[in-house]
Amino acid sequence: MLSEGDRIWTKIPGKGFVGVGRVTGSRIPANEFIIDGRPALEVLHADYHREFAEDPEKAEYFVPVEWDRTMTEDKAVHEVGMFGNQNTVCKPVTPGWRATVERLKVSFS
Repeated sequence: MLSEGDRIWTKIPGKGFVGVGRVTGSRIPANEFIIDGRPALEVLHADYHREFAEDPEKAEYFVPVEWDRTMTEDKAVHEVGMFGNQNTVCKPVTPGWRATVERLKVSFS
């Protein structure tokens, strides 16, 4: 669902929003993604279904992002009534999402 140029807001479930950025390229299999010059699966500690890394149908995929602003988890932006979704990526269209984005624009300057 993500395309180059899309704005993304990143949320830690149960904590709040911690980043805003723009997608800078197409999806990349996790086993090919590079973070700070190193393979992502060497840098990251989560599972990311490593057992499926060579299977294009089951592998995890990452997208490159240029972060405009990030904050630490303890400063995450969360208020009652803000939009939330458990999907990895979603394209919300509800009025509640518009109100959330307006509030996030203020919080993330």
